[in-house]
Amino acid sequence: KALDERIVIRMIRPVTEENMAGGLQGQLQKINAGDFSEDFDKVCALMRENGYSDADMFSMRYVDQGWRSYLVAEDTATGEFVGCAQLTRIQVGGYLFLTEDLEVKRLYVKPDYRRLGIANHLVHNLLLRLKPNERAWSFVNRDTEPFFFFFASGFVGITWSEAGRVFPFILWVLLWPFHQKRLGNDQIVYVAAEGRGGPSAENPAG
Repeated sequence: KALDERIVIRMIRPVTEENMAGGLQGQLQKINAGDFSEDFDKVCALMRENGYSDADMFSMRYVDQGWRSYLVAEDTATGEFVGCAQLTRIQVGGYLFLTEDLEVKRLYVKPDYRRLGIANHLVHNLLLRLKPNERAWSFVNRDTEPFFFFFASGFVGITWSEAGRVFPFILWVLLWPFHQKRLGNDQIVYVAAEGRGGPSAENPAG
């Protein structure tokens, strides 16, 4: 489904040096011009609408993979961010991450902009960051709207036991995010899709 011409999918833009603030905010912007930019503030405000807490905000800005891992949907008529999605690494343990498997997180579209194909375009553009031998995962509750959305977007459903056969045994044992989801909710279904970029595709978030 083609997007309305006023909706643009793009990366977060870091603040430019000439637009940096003064004081502490300006110092933070000099250290990380993306995570302390106006664009990232808009993403945080968007996720506030989705019920995110102060702890979630802290994690987004200081713990997670950072501004390069996000795509946003912008209504160019108003300058408003109406949707966002994140492609982030899956932690194995400590500072160890999977290299060919990533997770789609923080997918959200404002209610007034739903049913316009925005979420599908956000996810598709995230998958273009991945090579064909790389995978994107997500975790959804069975028979919910996100469950049907990911299937409609080309993802396949994988049960907990089937996911265990995707990875080498030792690695599967260490994949605590997968087990944590399952232990907390037996209705969780893992969904995955292969990368849609070419052999030279590159994830700007690393």
